[in-house]
This record gives sequence, structure tokens and C-alpha cells, in this order.
Amino acid sequence: MSAMVLTLLVPVTLKEEVIAAMLAHEPTARTGFTAREVEGYGRDVDYDSIVEQVRGHTLSVEIIVTAEAAELRALLDALGDELAGRGVRWRIVAATAAGAL
Repeated sequence: MSAMVLTLLVPVTLKEEVIAAMLAHEPTARTGFTAREVEGYGRDVDYDSIVEQVRGHTLSVEIIVTAEAAELRALLDALGDELAGRGVRWRIVAATAAGAL
């Protein structure tokens, strides 16, 4: 098996809920992940407020976790049960290399 990288884009209002769900998922809690606030731009961006429309970008939280594909799919299933239809977007790509220095 090879490592995969899951990137979640989460509305800022769901940050704590998603992080709590990820920490409740044992394989993800063991592996660990990173989270940071990012700005989203584009013609089809869903703005959460008038302020975001005026600024021209929306705020989101990007969460990145690296693990085996099966563990990431299980995490997505768990998150999907709790967060379906709430604006969380995701992508999985292969990790070409991983390690620690």
C-alpha cells in the first residue's frame, strides 16, 4: 500500500466540528494532520456573507492528512455521516514521497 494525501476544504464555521470528528477517528488521531485558514477565489465561490462578497474571497480551513487510502476512505465515510451537504470539499492524491527528517 502507498500513502495518499487527503485535503479537506472546510467552511470556517465548521472548523471545530470537523477537527473534533477527525480526532475521534482513531487512525487519523494517531497519524495527525494540519489545519490552516485559506482564502478562496473564483467565479463560482459560495460566499458566506456580504463581507466576503465585498472582499472578493471566502475564508475556509484547509486540513491535510497523509495516510493509507483505506484509512482516508474510512475517515471520509465518518465525516460524510456527520457533515453531508454542509459545504465540505475534498480531494485525494497519491503521495510521491513521505518521511521525516
